[in-house]
Amino acid sequence: MEDINKQIEPIDPELVTKLELPDGTLMPQAAMGTFHSDNPDLMERMEDIVVEAIRLGYRHIDCATAYQNEEVVGKAIAKAINTGLVKREELFVLSKLWNKHMHPSEVIPACEDSLRMLGLDYLDLYVVHWPWPNYHAPGASGDSVNDSAVPYIHDEFMKVWEKMTELKKSGKVKNIGTSNQTQKTMELLLRDTNDLNRPVYNQMELHPLFQQQELVRFFIKNNVIPSGFMSLGSPRRPGRDRFPEHQADMQHPVIQRIAKETGLTPPQVCLAWAHQRENHGVGYVSMAERSEWIRSNLESATKDLLSKEQFEAIDGDGTEENPGINTNNRLIWGQVFFWPEARVLGHDRDMLWNDTQIFETRGDYEKFREALGEFYRVWKDSAVDLPIRLAT
Repeated sequence: MEDINKQIEPIDPELVTKLELPDGTLMPQAAMGTFHSDNPDLMERMEDIVVEAIRLGYRHIDCATAYQNEEVVGKAIAKAINTGLVKREELFVLSKLWNKHMHPSEVIPACEDSLRMLGLDYLDLYVVHWPWPNYHAPGASGDSVNDSAVPYIHDEFMKVWEKMTELKKSGKVKNIGTSNQTQKTMELLLRDTNDLNRPVYNQMELHPLFQQQELVRFFIKNNVIPSGFMSLGSPRRPGRDRFPEHQADMQHPVIQRIAKETGLTPPQVCLAWAHQRENHGVGYVSMAERSEWIRSNLESATKDLLSKEQFEAIDGDGTEENPGINTNNRLIWGQVFFWPEARVLGHDRDMLWNDTQIFETRGDYEKFREALGEFYRVWKDSAVDLPIRLAT
């Protein structure tokens, strides 16, 4: 069966729900994802897939330096424009600053590299991919360790953010945002920004079995648009992000039941829930490789496909009798980003997200390291069995 079927009718992009950024920019709620750098078969077809997504009605393209395919995506965008499928101003293109370039001297050159590879004069939104400079090599395994990794240090993040602000002032990017922020790191960022350079968007892991309802509402309250990656539970995610505890969203009995009731596919049910969240106030990113899947994913952002009862069966209604299906099924643990002290306070699943190791300055972090080192030495000498090993 051919993946690309030009006989499938496109969706009118005007029907897709839009989310309004503070400057009045309308961002299509549904984004076509391009993350599959760990799947060579999809990398080879990414150009055709992106062109087909645009033909079928997608206008929001989600990119990142870390995906290692911006040049391919750029060729797809150029082909779509040159063949008359779309005009540049009709597209909303987002890219992300990779952790490796989270140093003041590298932020602007990294963005310029993305623009060059994408073949664009500007980005509609440029996002800091993670809140620290910790990174892993392409294709890294789950037990990879970066010896130079550090926790969140706010004044160092703000030096990066100053360069993000310069990019916005220059017109190379229209808006700036974040990804993978916690409530505490976002509170610090909002504290130290103004109307010109405040973040307008945060991309985060969101899917029916991992809903993060309180955090989503925190962002909305603070006029930061939340948008979800892994919206379908990312069945083709890298092996480093697979653990025995994980559950499959699309196989959940409630998702399966609603699919049978409605005639929708399980992916459509998941994305219909994403579309209807918080009065259509949350974005979502999904990726598909076949024309019919691409179209059906986008259709979920055009109208309410779930009844109130079906939506609440997934989301809950705030009562003990109907809590919904959220199981805190976090898929991205981020263990390849851990710093030496990370595992002391918390399970691997939550360590990046529990805000126990956030620091205003590098000096504050060094004080913590020194105190924790002494604590660890006493612990090691006195405990019967010490499961944790710190780098000393």
